[in-house]
Amino acid sequence: MATLETHTVTVTIDAPLATVAADLADPTTHHLWATEFFAGPVRPGEPGEFVAPLPMMGGEVRHRIAADVERGILDLYFAPFGAPYGPPIPVRLVPNGDGVDVLWTLARFPGVSDQAWQQGLASMTRELQALKRRHEDKPHPEAPHTSQAGGQRRCP
Repeated sequence: MATLETHTVTVTIDAPLATVAADLADPTTHHLWATEFFAGPVRPGEPGEFVAPLPMMGGEVRHRIAADVERGILDLYFAPFGAPYGPPIPVRLVPNGDGVDVLWTLARFPGVSDQAWQQGLASMTRELQALKRRHEDKPHPEAPHTSQAGGQRRCP
């Protein structure tokens, strides 16, 4: 039996778990903070799915999220069109005082070079810092989410 190398990237956010979990469970908000992964907004696809522009996966892909927002358990799925979904990207939210720790686990699949793996981990760290800013820079974290930097794109 073989296993994959994994790494969990974490960030502590000074915002209520319910607010951060609801944001993460909504795929239409991910492009507002995950600007290195998403090339733009997602759009509705088949029932329960979205179409996400992900250059690192070759363009548009199918995307869905299985979420238990109340418990802070989210599993993100991505798949090229015509292919089944692969294993989930597990995201867990752990209460931390009045805030939340976000734990985002990435798996290194066969063929991923050391350099690409390290770049991916660094990119995910930057993305989670953007998520943190998204929630902490707001005067009222429970307010609907908007982004001043939604259209900006960073290069790794």
